[in-house]
Amino acid sequence: MFEKRRLHPISIVYVILKRLKEFIFPFIGIIVLGGKPSEWGLYTILGAALLLVAILISSFLHWHYFTYYVDGKELRVENGVLVKKKRYIPFERIQSIDFTEGIFHRPFSLVKVKIETAGGVEAEGELTAISKKVAEDLKRYIVQKKNEQMESEEIIAEMEPVQQEIYRITNKQLAILASTSGGVGVIISAIFAFLSQFEDLIPYNRIYEHIHQFVTSSFALISIIIFVLFVLLWILSLFITLLKYANFTLSKTNDDIIITRGLIEKKQITIPLQRIQAVKITEAMLRQPFHLVSVSLISAGGSFNDVEAASVLAIPLLKKKDLPHLLIEMVPEYEWSEQLTPPPKQSVWRYIIKNSWIALPVIIALIYFFHGWGMLSLLLLLILPSWGYWNYRSAGYCISGKQLTLSFRQFHKTTFIMKRNRIQALYYTEGWWQRKGELASIEGVVLSGAGGATGVVTDLAKDDVEKVYEWYSLR
Repeated sequence: MFEKRRLHPISIVYVILKRLKEFIFPFIGIIVLGGKPSEWGLYTILGAALLLVAILISSFLHWHYFTYYVDGKELRVENGVLVKKKRYIPFERIQSIDFTEGIFHRPFSLVKVKIETAGGVEAEGELTAISKKVAEDLKRYIVQKKNEQMESEEIIAEMEPVQQEIYRITNKQLAILASTSGGVGVIISAIFAFLSQFEDLIPYNRIYEHIHQFVTSSFALISIIIFVLFVLLWILSLFITLLKYANFTLSKTNDDIIITRGLIEKKQITIPLQRIQAVKITEAMLRQPFHLVSVSLISAGGSFNDVEAASVLAIPLLKKKDLPHLLIEMVPEYEWSEQLTPPPKQSVWRYIIKNSWIALPVIIALIYFFHGWGMLSLLLLLILPSWGYWNYRSAGYCISGKQLTLSFRQFHKTTFIMKRNRIQALYYTEGWWQRKGELASIEGVVLSGAGGATGVVTDLAKDDVEKVYEWYSLR
C-alpha cells in the first residue's frame, strides 16, 4: 500500500531555505571580506556563486535520495548521499503524528508530517512535503495496525472515537488575544538580531552621533517617534497573532488532544494524554484585570529545535470562571484551585526590595543624561515597589491529594499544576537572608523538551516548604 516513494519536489525549496539559513554567516563573511559592492572582485563573486550552486545541488540530491515506505509494522525512512542512513520506526512506538500546511503546501494539497515516538525528546521522523491524502491514509493505517490485535470491534471503536470538540476560539476572543499579545518585544528583538548581523557594513558610530545630537536637542520629538514605532510594531504583532491563531480549535479523543490552528499556515498538533507532564495557567498582565487566562500543556516532547512541542498553547483565551469546567473536560486528573497558601507577611519586603533595587542606578543614569526629563524616572520608585508587592500577592502553593500547585509571577502570573508522579525533581533552597526570617523557596521540575519546565515560589514560610518536600519524598 505504501511502497517506497520520494517526497514532493517542493521539499527541495524547504531544503534550500534551510541551507541558506545555515550558510548565512559564510555568505556575510564573503561579502564583508569582499568590501563594498562596488569593490567586489572576481573571487568574491565566484565564491558566493559556488556556495550557492553547492546549496542547490546538495538540496536536489537530498530530495532525490530521501525515500519513505511501510514494511510490515514499521515506517522506514532512508536518506543520505555519501552515507546512507536508514531509520526504522515501529508503529507501537509512535505517539503522535502532526500535520502542518504551510504557504508552499496548500496550493499543491500537501502537508508536512512530524512523527514523535515514546521516550523521544524530538521528532523521530519528518516528511517535509507529501500529499495530504497520503498523509491521512498513512496515519489511519498506522492507527489500525496498532489496534489490530484488539479482537473486539467495540474496543477498536473506543480506541478510535469521533473527535469531541472542547474549545473553539470566537472572533471576539481572537481580537482580544491579538490586541493584548506580547509580540512587540519579540519583533523588536528580531529586528535588533537582524541588524546585528551587519555591524561591519552599517556605520553605527556615525549614526549614534546623529542620534545623540537629535535626542539631546529634541527629547519630546524622539518620544513621539518611539511611541509611533511601538504602535506600528503592535499592529504588526496583532496581524501575526491573527494569522497564527485563526480557526483555533481543540478536540479530544480517548488518548489524544488534537489542536488545529492557522489561517495561511494550517497546523495540526496531536498531544498524547499520557505525555502531558503539567498544566500551566497564564494570566497576562493586560488580561488579568478582565479575568482572562490562557492554558498550556507541558509535554514530554520537544527539543532545542522544537520548543513549541514542549509547551503547547491549548486554550489561547478563556474566562477564568470557565477554567475549572474546561479542565475537567480536557484533563480531568488536573484540578484548578485558588485556595493557595501565600508567603508569610515578613517576606513582603523581600519581594519589594528584589524588584526595586534596579531603580536607583536607572534613575541616576537618566537624570544625568536627560536632566529635567530624567526626573520622570522617579516614578520608578512608585512603580517597582508596587510591582514587587503584586508579585508577593500572586505567590503561593497548594497541595491537593497527589497534586502540587505553584503560583508565581515574573512578568505574567503563572500557575503551575503538577502531579506528584510527574515531578522529576523538587528543589528546596534556603539562602542566608532567608534563614534569618525562617523563609525558603521551592522549585518543581517536570520533563519537557531538552531542559525541563519549572515552577518556582520564593520566600515561603520554611515550615510550608518542608511540608511540600515531605509530601514529595513520601511518594
